[in-house]
Amino acid sequence: MMHRVSSGGTVRRMPDAAIAQRLRRLPLFARLSDEELADLAARIRLRPYRRSEVIFRKDDPGTHLYLVLEGAVKISLPGEFGQEALVAIMRAGDFFGELALFDRSPRSASAVALEDTRAALLAGEEFLAFLERHPTAVRVVLETLARTIRRLSDRVEHLTFLDVPSRVAKYLLDLAHESAAVPVGASAAPAAPALELSLTQDELAAFVGASRVSVNRVLGDLERREIVGVRRRHIVIKDPDRLAKEIRF
Repeated sequence: MMHRVSSGGTVRRMPDAAIAQRLRRLPLFARLSDEELADLAARIRLRPYRRSEVIFRKDDPGTHLYLVLEGAVKISLPGEFGQEALVAIMRAGDFFGELALFDRSPRSASAVALEDTRAALLAGEEFLAFLERHPTAVRVVLETLARTIRRLSDRVEHLTFLDVPSRVAKYLLDLAHESAAVPVGASAAPAAPALELSLTQDELAAFVGASRVSVNRVLGDLERREIVGVRRRHIVIKDPDRLAKEIRF
């Protein structure tokens, strides 16, 4: 059975029970009863996105909330001449697109799949009605918005006070922490496997607010010292402890 959604593309309908099992793993819906979860699952549509596929663009109408089930999505602000400022990377368990639903404004940023991704889509009116019925979910949304504000405040601080090598190291460690792979500040055992991040050098440069040439120079130095490894569309953190020492406030 096929469905169309206003965000573009075709989605396949899964059995509600399978959707409910997936939603149960997301913090936004973790406290719902089985009955409530079943009701919500009936309103959800699943949509796959290929790597580099645009989910929505800045200034598009805000029609749906997106929940990442698998994969990764980058949220970015496009520049006038093709450049972009990377705002965040959303991974499994994260949700995005809620701001436009609250104030009924166009999208404030663009969303693009960083890798093959599967997302759950919930129509805006359904999402707002869900929040009205479930006050505990409102708290999760507010906590998420607060984290977003803190992340943006931290980014302004880092752009102001850290040099490019420090910004590169800080962001790579933050991304590792968000991926729940290596706690920032924790020691890694010598035999621990290297941490591979799905991230291009262009995307890293966009996030740290530096030129690709500058970021390439920093990564080259870190690679020569065997702190990181650079692969196509991936950056491998080989030694998190030594990388943390590259951050100079």
